[in-house]
Amino acid sequence: MDILILFKIAVFFSALGSTFLLGYAFNRRANSLSLRALSGLLVSTLIYAASYFFEISAATDMQITLALYLEYLGIFFIPIFWVFIAWSYHPEEPAYNEPLLRRLKILFAIPVISNIAVWTNGYHHWVYDHIGMNSEQSISLLVVDRGPGFWVLNGIMIVFLIIGSVKMLINLIQSDGNYRKQYLLLSLAAVPPILSYSFILFQSTPYNIDTSPVAFALSGILIFWGMYNLQLFNILPIAQKLVVEAIRDAMIILDPEGCLIEYNVPAKKLFDSRVPGINKKPLIELYPHLTPLFLSESDSYEIDLEMPSSDNVRSFSVYRSAIIDRKNHLRGNLYLLHDLTEMKSYVKELEHLASSDGLTNLLNHRKFVERAHAEAQRLDQIGSGTFSIIMFDLDKFKMINDEYGHSAGDKVLQQIGQLLLQLVGNKDLCARYGGEEFIILLYDTQMDTATTFAEQIRIAIEKTDFTYGGSKLHVTGSFGVSAYSPLSNTSWEVTLNHADTALYMAKKAGRNAVHALQIPFRESVSS
Repeated sequence: MDILILFKIAVFFSALGSTFLLGYAFNRRANSLSLRALSGLLVSTLIYAASYFFEISAATDMQITLALYLEYLGIFFIPIFWVFIAWSYHPEEPAYNEPLLRRLKILFAIPVISNIAVWTNGYHHWVYDHIGMNSEQSISLLVVDRGPGFWVLNGIMIVFLIIGSVKMLINLIQSDGNYRKQYLLLSLAAVPPILSYSFILFQSTPYNIDTSPVAFALSGILIFWGMYNLQLFNILPIAQKLVVEAIRDAMIILDPEGCLIEYNVPAKKLFDSRVPGINKKPLIELYPHLTPLFLSESDSYEIDLEMPSSDNVRSFSVYRSAIIDRKNHLRGNLYLLHDLTEMKSYVKELEHLASSDGLTNLLNHRKFVERAHAEAQRLDQIGSGTFSIIMFDLDKFKMINDEYGHSAGDKVLQQIGQLLLQLVGNKDLCARYGGEEFIILLYDTQMDTATTFAEQIRIAIEKTDFTYGGSKLHVTGSFGVSAYSPLSNTSWEVTLNHADTALYMAKKAGRNAVHALQIPFRESVSS
């Protein structure tokens, strides 16, 4: 087969390949600025290759001239997009050149002006003195006399190709090992178009054919291979920094020696900005307050850290993951710290609401029974110990509600709650058992001590001034006391019933009194 026919087929498949790669890149263009620039370059390459295919298939001088002009719609934009790729492809910091790239958009004026010069060539012949066609070969060949404008415009374009390539080489030299392969591949992808473009300018190709569409196809194959094998233009390397900064949890990456490699904005709160050399020493040496972060051998754990910027302590759940390379070598460790402080505070508040009486702020009936049962089980397990129960209710409380209203009764209950919190404190259990009835569990307390304490509470209630709406309310209480021990050979619920019975006996005796009801304890048997 004629070599020129083979070349024509190669140009066709170059255009087809550019179309495929354009579709692949265009669907992912939102991932990065450089990928959007690559999409623009591929559009320009497609226009160039398709127009050149029509040029070598032209039947008349008019058709070949039109195809030539259409080629320039792509040719002049390719170097500009290459410059944008070179300055925007910066995986270490995706937003690195954004301000500069916004200013570089003025460069698009160059291909626009150049195309105006080409498309108006028939009036000034500054770019081409003559455009004709040689149809003696198996494909149509362009025959032109180049004007001074051709060298100016195409010289500008090759300068921009070289500028973009030099920038990419600088990126390659300055990059670390993680991205060097990507920069090297992009630098190599620029070689075929630059060589081909140079050969065309100096008419060094057979029949003066334009090999640039095929050269761009070779570059496209390299780039496509890089996308699949090196994550070239992929969101992972390109938008890595953006993804890291979008993570709301604090993220820290340390090398195998414990030195800081990477961290995001939330992690800055863990560091003291006054400490220099944050990347040069092990983090635990720079920030001793982070020691709890490295003590656990588990991959998932919780810690409390004192924040360097303040005296408060915050709670974190930590997820740790080893970073392993393809050769199964440890490259570092990733720590994700999720702040649990507010959640724990919220849970604590919910637990308080679920376990407390909303009116008096004492324990509620359910929580008191639950904790009293747990204490009885503890004593049963050790086979010794005692706790006492004080149960009391307010005498003739219904009369207060009937005469002054339920608001007055609620206020009295609130004051009783405050009084009990002052007298009992946090060391024992104190609850609103129901209505105007209250109950107290005294840990490690014999019944005689509990009876004395109940008398103190009774006197305190009697002497407290309860007022509502300017009226003084006289409030008293009747108390029942009992005690529980594993030696009683009964359940603690029996002790509860005895306290209730004692309360009933105090009321029957005239109210405003304390009555105790003891369960006989069996003698302990020594071994």
